[in-house]
Amino acid sequence: MAADTLELSGGPAESRLSLPLEAGLLFLLLLIAGGLRMAAPGLTEFKADEARLMALALDMAEGQLALRGIDSSVGFPNFPASVWIYSIPLIFWPHPYAATIFTGLLNTAAVAGSYWLIRRYWGITAALAATLMLAVSPWAVIFSRKIWAQNLLPLFVLGWAAAAMLAFVDKRPKFIWLHLVCLAIAVQIHLAAIALIPATVILLIIFWRRIWWRSLLIGLFLAALTVIPFAVYWGQSPDRSTIPAISAGENAAGLSADAVRFATMLSLGHDIHSLAGPEAFAAYLDLLPPMAPIYWTWGLLIISGIIILIWGMIKQWRMPAAQAGAILLVWLLIPVFFFLLSSLPVFLHYFIATLPAQYIAAGIAFGRIPDLSRLWRKKQPAAARWLRILSWAGLVVTAFIQVWALAALLTFLGRTATPGAFGVPLFMKMDAAAEVRSLFATHQARELLIAGSGESVRHDAFPAEWDTLLRDVPHRFVDVDHSALFPDHSAVVLLDGRDVSPTWTGDIYQDAAATIREIPLRPGEGSYYVLLLPGAAKPQPSVQRDPPDLLANWVHLLGYDQLQRIDDETGLWQIHWRTADNPDAKRYQFFNHLLDKEENRMGQADAAAFAPGQWTAGDRVISRFLIPWPKNSTPEKMRVGMYRFPSLENVPLLDAAGNPYLDAATFFLDNHNALEENDS
Repeated sequence: MAADTLELSGGPAESRLSLPLEAGLLFLLLLIAGGLRMAAPGLTEFKADEARLMALALDMAEGQLALRGIDSSVGFPNFPASVWIYSIPLIFWPHPYAATIFTGLLNTAAVAGSYWLIRRYWGITAALAATLMLAVSPWAVIFSRKIWAQNLLPLFVLGWAAAAMLAFVDKRPKFIWLHLVCLAIAVQIHLAAIALIPATVILLIIFWRRIWWRSLLIGLFLAALTVIPFAVYWGQSPDRSTIPAISAGENAAGLSADAVRFATMLSLGHDIHSLAGPEAFAAYLDLLPPMAPIYWTWGLLIISGIIILIWGMIKQWRMPAAQAGAILLVWLLIPVFFFLLSSLPVFLHYFIATLPAQYIAAGIAFGRIPDLSRLWRKKQPAAARWLRILSWAGLVVTAFIQVWALAALLTFLGRTATPGAFGVPLFMKMDAAAEVRSLFATHQARELLIAGSGESVRHDAFPAEWDTLLRDVPHRFVDVDHSALFPDHSAVVLLDGRDVSPTWTGDIYQDAAATIREIPLRPGEGSYYVLLLPGAAKPQPSVQRDPPDLLANWVHLLGYDQLQRIDDETGLWQIHWRTADNPDAKRYQFFNHLLDKEENRMGQADAAAFAPGQWTAGDRVISRFLIPWPKNSTPEKMRVGMYRFPSLENVPLLDAAGNPYLDAATFFLDNHNALEENDS
């Protein structure tokens, strides 16, 4: 055979493939894989988890060593491995697109590494087929397109598998250390990779005669070194003795088919319509051709590959491909069995750690299709040739349709509101961020008010997202579902106009703004608004307290707007107040008691006050409440006060001498044209 050609394995009628042609085909596959994973980085999600992870990575890029990752779903902190990895691109370009593209780049590198690994043990045909399937695999692409810790797994899991094959199949035991280090990093990237630990144990048992114990000890030592940052954090954490209990959820009663179902979804690419959400998925499905034949084709190839691998282990164990196949089967099947037997809840992304094992199995089966030509003994060469041509044509068609489905999905998600599923695309948020910076610079505003649902970066999604996207702009957070903050200077307001609630205070901001710029989101999803708020923009209460009521936390109750009925059973109530001049570490709640003439309580509304940790001198706040207001009833007055939370300790009113004298202020309503007066 010529030096520049290689034989295709997989059939009796072998064909030759020149090295330039092979390189060209590989380049084309990587171009497809990279394009699907890295093109249009703004057409991705950027929710709370992505924002918090990127914020930690930005801190690290700026020189602050990360000792922990973001909180897990059970409140337990994750390892910092993903933070360290994501800090690399942010050193050079501190932008969400940098981290997003980097995710796709690492996953494209995993595609290239997969080709090398498959070609080494199973030949070019299997390598090309498996790499094509991996390149266009819908869920593999989706899990490569956003900032998410588990999306970093494929490259390190591939390193884990490749090192195992080099150590145990090629009898190069020094690679055991790399196998263990990749395992440690994968587990620290996302705990779902813990399923690979029993896989490693099984491999060590199977190939125990080929273990070089010195390399094993070196690997364990290096793996332990990777845990040092988190160990330092754990040693410094005051609550390290408390590990949150993990709820077993619905799976606690016994085995669940979720592991098999999710592993199948990931492998075949079906159910990607779930990203369109319960309200829009049908409209997306209408755009697609029948997909079932593609899923059946891919599923048949994967199952056939597994059978071939098992048969090879039984009949040809001494062959390197059979031994590599054993490692491949352990890689593919053990995570499924691990989560099948586990009582923990199971999610689709837990099976990212199996990629691309299922496609390697499919590629092996694909390479054996020409063997079917033996059914036509007299015409074996021609039959093999035609089987090869037809099989490649069929596989390319399935790949093309998978790409079509993916492209249609991404286009659909960028143009269609998907409540409960895919979030506002990142490019729309970046447009809003650009408007904020433009208005902020043009009018030399003092600060930005991020007005959306919630005020806590740690617990609320909207603050977490924009705290990262606008970290270079001085800002505070306002829970626009209850409060409207008016500082004593000019400010820019980023207002969330989605999912407007009855107590949404955005209309107050819009009425007071000097400039309003609207950033429309997907049709039916609402808009973001960027507003310029002059320093004098302080709406006055319709009924003012003169003098204001002073509470023991130095909050002044300035007045109120009359109670308004919004339906037969509910009223809208709002009070105006001034914060204390200094931040307060405590948390406060307002209480509002609606009373009739005989002092009977008709309704009550409690809600959190604007976050005390954000108070500054001169702040005025309008707080809105929904309060029960029985039909055909006539309220007389409202008792308003504050209490500390969660202790429920009352914050009393102070008299002119600074002594506490009442637990609440009484505001008379205008139902009987009552005079406004202070309770004394």
